[in-house]
Amino acid sequence: MADIINDHIIDRTVTRLCEAKPSAGRHEALDGVRCAAGLWRPDDGDDAVFADFCVRHFAAEEGERELLFERLEGVFEKLYGSALAVDVQLSWGVHVDKGPLLPVDDILSAWSPAAHFADDLYANKLAFIIHLNFPYRTLERKLKEGDGWNRQQWAEARLGDMLAERVPATVNQALAKAYAEAQTYISTYNLYPAAWRSAAGDFGFAAGKRLLMHWNMRDEIKAQYPQAGGLARQQALAAAMERVVDGSIPLAAINGEGFAWDPFQSAADNEADRRYEPLLAIFRAQRGLDQWSPEHPSLVQRRFNVDREIPEKEVERLFHELLTSPLLRETAKVVAARVGRPLEAFDIWFRAFEVAGAEDEAALDAICRQRYPDARAFKADIPRILQVLGFDEATAAWLAGRIEVDQARGSGHAMPAAMRGESVRLRTRVPASGMDYKGFNIACHELGHNVEQVFSLHGIDQYFLAGVPNTAFTEAFAFVFQARDRLILGVDQAVRPASPLKDYWETCEIAGVALVDMELWRWLYAHPEADATGLRQAAIDTARAVWKRYFAPAMDVPESLLLGSYSHMIDSALYLPDYPLGHLIAFQIEDAMRGHPVGERMGKMCRLGRLTPGQWLQEATGSGLSVQPMLKAVAAALPK
Repeated sequence: MADIINDHIIDRTVTRLCEAKPSAGRHEALDGVRCAAGLWRPDDGDDAVFADFCVRHFAAEEGERELLFERLEGVFEKLYGSALAVDVQLSWGVHVDKGPLLPVDDILSAWSPAAHFADDLYANKLAFIIHLNFPYRTLERKLKEGDGWNRQQWAEARLGDMLAERVPATVNQALAKAYAEAQTYISTYNLYPAAWRSAAGDFGFAAGKRLLMHWNMRDEIKAQYPQAGGLARQQALAAAMERVVDGSIPLAAINGEGFAWDPFQSAADNEADRRYEPLLAIFRAQRGLDQWSPEHPSLVQRRFNVDREIPEKEVERLFHELLTSPLLRETAKVVAARVGRPLEAFDIWFRAFEVAGAEDEAALDAICRQRYPDARAFKADIPRILQVLGFDEATAAWLAGRIEVDQARGSGHAMPAAMRGESVRLRTRVPASGMDYKGFNIACHELGHNVEQVFSLHGIDQYFLAGVPNTAFTEAFAFVFQARDRLILGVDQAVRPASPLKDYWETCEIAGVALVDMELWRWLYAHPEADATGLRQAAIDTARAVWKRYFAPAMDVPESLLLGSYSHMIDSALYLPDYPLGHLIAFQIEDAMRGHPVGERMGKMCRLGRLTPGQWLQEATGSGLSVQPMLKAVAAALPK
């Protein structure tokens, strides 16, 4: 590439441009020409073609750049918004439970018409017009200068982030296919515990209970704490999850209602490496992208430096600071006192720290089933839910009118929109018997995502600033809603006082999971020729190592694989660090909202848009990202 457009050609082109357009600033022209040159290829033309292009398309006259920006803003909102709407429809059969999965659904969900966008936009040179006039600004520059930028400058910087990598359509399509196949595998991975047996007999699970791995399995463990015989069922659930991680679960147990097996025993006819094949396919597809991303030549770098805009080492430092605090062992002692026995590994999911205690989940199930017999009933209740959370009637109606609710085939998720003419979508799993409390809790989480998505798209002043700084921020708002599920349900008349111990315990658990995810991806890049068998063993070793490093000393439980059980690790490729980051951000957001209803503050926060994480937090809460507020609150809350 340097042989085509080298520094000499760049300098000569800038000189010619400034001579042809005297109003052009040399510094701005140099930035734009250098950015465009970095992605110019031989097929785009020789150095003379490059120079002619730059002279013609650099916006130098008064008002010309502003008009170009406005034109591109309208075009890209329609382009990307329509593409996402098409993608929603293509993946409908996999994501939404409206009948059986058809063989064609795998093909449709793996197809990405947008995979060709970058190729097309480089071929017609529209991408180079963006690079020339709105050049990419590095993370270092955003962090250094961003505090002084106005909204227009930030929007121009985010336009410059677009198409910063020139990735061929074949690579994008391979990525889409790998992710789609992984999501299909995960969304159809159900276990039926009523048929499980040990030497002592069955475990007393309700007939017909279907638990999606890992979400429902984890939540069922939480639900069993107050139940008679719950400990044995928790132990069985945790053992089954470990069998999934190590591959020793019987194949017939997966989606096998009525299949009897002992979760404490490894099976001969087992899943073996199958769980890790989708993850390996995603890794190989990402490796195909690496060569086209010279600035960030690994998924690890892209996730942290580009997607999150928080360096990997900083994220790891935050998690390490949480998990090595002596407060973790002190909090573990509180958990042990609450459960009245020595801790077991699954107690990482203990949540009943609230002074008022936990209600009988069966009673909460009954309330939810009566109120929400199907997904449509939840949709109809959204205006009321939002008013309970402090949104005024008009704002609640405005938000609800832009949120659609679908019956999810998997655990549920929030699907954003990318065009102000499209609604965001809440996918929630509602059994034929009606929504249970676990499903309602998840639906509240997804609604938090949706409300953020509406505010930060439909309520934003600059389209290219739509969204929040990264996924952890939308997770933070989802946690804010989820923490108010009983208030929304009408069980509590006010928001329960937040339990810093609960927040900390939950954040430490998912930080451990995130570190497994991070370390496993480092292992993949260190062993690029690995097969699924090697990856499975690495996942086992990594889950054990992270547990031994952080949780064994605090909980006096020497070994566990549970940190490797999260389904996101298989289908979402380094998504998991967003959860503990989201908890930390949610803690700071909650602190900033203290004394005010959610509806009074959330809209203003979300409308800040896609600033860098530190600047967003500073403007929204008055402080940067830190674990210290949480640790300070935990220290004050521990029994003296």
